[in-house]
Amino acid sequence: MREINNQNNLNFPKVEIKKDVQQPVEAPKAEEMNAQAITTEDLSLSPEAVIGRSQVQMSGINKTDSLEADMKTMLDNPQSVQKAVEFFDIAYNHLQAKGADDAYEKAAVLTNAFKEDFLN
Repeated sequence: MREINNQNNLNFPKVEIKKDVQQPVEAPKAEEMNAQAITTEDLSLSPEAVIGRSQVQMSGINKTDSLEADMKTMLDNPQSVQKAVEFFDIAYNHLQAKGADDAYEKAAVLTNAFKEDFLN
């Protein structure tokens, strides 16, 4: 505060600071606590819980085995993989040109059908 020249004698109005008055918190009623306990106990009925389980859990499928099998198939059949990639690109570009909202998903489904019908 040494840098301020006090020769001007500036007077600032005093500002009152109001403190928030905390209101007493009411204890929840026993009926409300029981109702909350009933609604949160059974998470199996919650759609979010079902979706979460399906994303985390893959029943009967080992992820590393699946990846290794896919890689082995691709290495054994490079021409088939190249044809499937070309088919996907054509289908995707065609669907995008038509203005399809879910062009990628539809192209993936079409490519899977192409693989099942023509490459096996």
